[in-house]
Amino acid sequence: MTNLVIMNGLIVLTSHSDLAATRKKAGLWVEEFAAPYYTLADAGVEITLDSPKGGQPPIDPMSEAAEAQTQQSA
Repeated sequence: MTNLVIMNGLIVLTSHSDLAATRKKAGLWVEEFAAPYYTLADAGVEITLDSPKGGQPPIDPMSEAAEAQTQQSA
């Protein structure tokens, strides 16, 4: 008899596109999303993405800079 285990995961992403106090652009930091996402996906976890307001989360522009890239986010 084979035991089948299905793993599900939920990653909640930000809906904020700026920092309230400074109004500087903000959002999802690509590396903070990519590293756990690919680790879980590679382990066979079925991942659901969501955000408080729904829709695509804003990306923090600083996280897309060349110096912020890693193997998982590039």
